[in-house]
Amino acid sequence: MKGAFGSLFVTLVLFLIIQPESTLARQSQATGKVEGVVMLAAKENPVRVGGRYGRPSRSSASSTASTDSVLIWLESSEETSTNSSSGPVILDQKNLSFQPSLLPVYLNGEVRIRNSDPVYHNVFSLSPKKRFDVGRRPKGEFLDVSFDKPGPVDVFCDIHSNMRATIYVMPPSVVTWTKTQSGDSFFIENIKEGSYELKIYALGYQERTIQVDVVSGEAVNVGTLTLSN
Repeated sequence: MKGAFGSLFVTLVLFLIIQPESTLARQSQATGKVEGVVMLAAKENPVRVGGRYGRPSRSSASSTASTDSVLIWLESSEETSTNSSSGPVILDQKNLSFQPSLLPVYLNGEVRIRNSDPVYHNVFSLSPKKRFDVGRRPKGEFLDVSFDKPGPVDVFCDIHSNMRATIYVMPPSVVTWTKTQSGDSFFIENIKEGSYELKIYALGYQERTIQVDVVSGEAVNVGTLTLSN
């Protein structure tokens, strides 16, 4: 009798140990992923625009598309995202440039616009999505700005006309996002099965949208996608 009870006990223990692992395995197979490559078409006459009145400034022809950041995200047909960040994300000014030049932020999220240069900057935007002006600020000063409308917000410096960045405010239907460089592969993993819109944006290029159907346990390869300017 003791032998039978001991065997039953060992079987029960093994079941309790193995069961969670098998459950996790099934859960990992219940999601899919999206992958591909983004290419940015070469800019024939790159021109940056800045300054209070949109003054054009020179831009080196060596500023090739391969150095540009690309923002990629998935949207569902339902409202899914919330502002889960613990604090403001930072748009810094270093070496007379914005870092990063392309900054995603949650809807109703805050961006800390900070000056880390030993010179004055005056950061502003005339975008319909968000108009603001942080004023002339020396090194070490910052201002937090909130964004309540989805879409791109172009940012400039009134003092240095070659400086430009984009804050992209994510819509409430966003599932997840990632950033890559032109010519590099991207991977978006752990996506629930369903239909989504895959959207791609880069500074100075036309935004692109394609439909993707994610299947559990499979990878959707969208191939190479090219953005035009």
